[in-house]
Amino acid sequence: MKRKIVVAVCALAAGLTCLGGAGAFFTSRAEVPDNVIRAGAVAVSTEPTSAALSIDALAPGSTCERSISVVNSGTLPSTVVVTGAKKAGITDFYNALTCDVAADGVPVYSGPLAELRTTPFEIAPGARARMTFTIGLPASAGNDLAGDYVKLSVYFDAEQVH
Repeated sequence: MKRKIVVAVCALAAGLTCLGGAGAFFTSRAEVPDNVIRAGAVAVSTEPTSAALSIDALAPGSTCERSISVVNSGTLPSTVVVTGAKKAGITDFYNALTCDVAADGVPVYSGPLAELRTTPFEIAPGARARMTFTIGLPASAGNDLAGDYVKLSVYFDAEQVH
């Protein structure tokens, strides 16, 4: 019995010695320095930057077409949604106006100008989209709207594509 214990202890010691010797391997390391990781950016701008949809004399039953270019000056592909908001003027006139919007010829909105909110459209980094706005006053507009006006802002909200 003692002999079996001595043999087992010797075998265990020999095994541990081999394991310690097994860690003596040749090694090497390569370095890849100066790695920089930057976050992308979402940035859009418009051309022109103001008064792009101005119309001087819109008559009942007529439409006027105006264009705005949207530029993705960021580094990420972005989806853009166009909305509008009345800043001043006559609410009845604003509510009577119609609006059709196309992004590079693809319709993205058709309805009242007062409810303008396009479906999202995508713009690649460095690319631009030509937005065409067709503003109209229905033929049914009454004399009570003659000489009225509305001042509005148009917003181009961009979000990274995900």
